[in-house]
Amino acid sequence: MNRQMTLDRYVTGSIATVQGFLTSLDAQLIRALLCYQSDNNVTGNLCEIGVHHGRLFFMLALARRANERALAIDLFEDDVENVKTQHAGRDRALFENARRLGIELSEEETLKASSLDIKPADILARASGPIRFFSIDGGHSYEHVENDLQLAQQTLAGQGIIAVDDFFNIGWVDVSFATYDFLRRANDIVPFAITPKKIYLAPKAAVDIYKRALCKRTDIAHIALVQVLGSEVLAFRQGVLKKGYELLCDALARHA
Repeated sequence: MNRQMTLDRYVTGSIATVQGFLTSLDAQLIRALLCYQSDNNVTGNLCEIGVHHGRLFFMLALARRANERALAIDLFEDDVENVKTQHAGRDRALFENARRLGIELSEEETLKASSLDIKPADILARASGPIRFFSIDGGHSYEHVENDLQLAQQTLAGQGIIAVDDFFNIGWVDVSFATYDFLRRANDIVPFAITPKKIYLAPKAAVDIYKRALCKRTDIAHIALVQVLGSEVLAFRQGVLKKGYELLCDALARHA
């Protein structure tokens, strides 16, 4: 079974057996973006800060090509919010789930640390080079999100993607403020897609290729083009049927 078929099987099946908060909409978007990178030889490694039980991280691990690594950065222990819930057990869940799903991880691909204590060089060394997909879902304070975005920016490959979780979560408002402030300062990194849970960023020179790639996916419903800090961004909503698909594609083609 090839890499894409294995990823598809996980997203449409066994992902449901891994505890986590990744929605089916974001799983479909991430799968589409990873497949585009693979099909178009966008090179680099993969990384997630805050892997929880591995629901999203396993997508990155399954998308690895030869000589690529998927780096999991986490404290790998329960915090106060999860210790008494069904999501407890982070000290063992990632590794148990990986064994159960047959996903091999090398020692270099897990880094037990607070992201506040690591440097871009640490990520580049453990991942064996720049990152083509960087998921941020660690600490949700302003300090953590600001730090993690800086780590992502400084380790990102030329056409790399940054996915920031809980951008619209009313319980974690600092995520929005930290991301907004980062985007105002980082003129070379801009958003290209948003969902009710995540915002997706990329270098300015790469955003149009990702918007066109998502627009071509007739299995994913996008509902609007919206403005975010002067950038046209594809907006998606869970469970909404595809509307205005041809109009959006025409609009993107005119801006190409």
